Amino acid sequence: MKLSHVILLCLVSGSFLQAQSLEKTYSFDLGYRPTAASIDRQGYLYFSNNQGAIDKLDKKGNEIYHYSPQKQGTPTLIDAWQGLRTFVYYQNFQEYILLDRFLNASERYQVNSNQISDFSGLATLANDNNLWILNNQELSLKKIDINDRELLIENQLNLSLDIDSWDIKFIRSYQNYLFIGDSKEGIFVFDNLGNYSEKITESGIDFFTFTGDEIVFLSSGKLQMIHLYDKTKREISLPDLPYQFVLMENNQIFLVHNQTVEVYNLN
Repeated sequence: MKLSHVILLCLVSGSFLQAQSLEKTYSFDLGYRPTAASIDRQGYLYFSNNQGAIDKLDKKGNEIYHYSPQKQGTPTLIDAWQGLRTFVYYQNFQEYILLDRFLNASERYQVNSNQISDFSGLATLANDNNLWILNNQELSLKKIDINDRELLIENQLNLSLDIDSWDIKFIRSYQNYLFIGDSKEGIFVFDNLGNYSEKITESGIDFFTFTGDEIVFLSSGKLQMIHLYDKTKREISLPDLPYQFVLMENNQIFLVHNQTVEVYNLN
């Protein structure tokens, strides 16, 4: 095993310390710098380019399906966790589409409606298949019925959070919680009713993902994994490369640097 391909990890839980290793197994080239990334329950990878095309790949980087949009635009986020339905959000257009497992697209849907005006922010699917929207203009969090556009939940965030300015980068629903990533403040956690629960205080977070009961993200040159319930934290010091995305499935980790996906096993 080449030393250049092994990164040491420390697992800290109270006074317990255990050494693990992260072994690089292979890498593959995407041919473009991805603008958004996701992984589904089966371990298929999803990447978009700045023209709006989306690729569904297996773990080796082989293309399974490809989506080419009729209307070009850069996807802001992709959530493919469900597998049978992939949510794609375009912040510039304030629109979203739903792709089936073959990457066939629905029509485009506008976030703006009678219940939502002057919207500027992010949106994602809730676990109940409705729509969470975060409006930067009025600092509000809302859940909208995805079918009849009825307002289900509304929470004015400035009443529960003392924040001078937002720099929201990512939003994702997982295990009946909503996670909102701010590059300066960290990750805000809300329950399924939109009530603020807690904050993961880390800086520079532009993206996060999940595996099992852990949230996974990059911060301060490290790969960090925090258990959602017992708060156990794992950290890995990474090579000095500007990784854009991290995806994880079981003990396999995918790190994206420019156009390259590096694949590691966590031993």
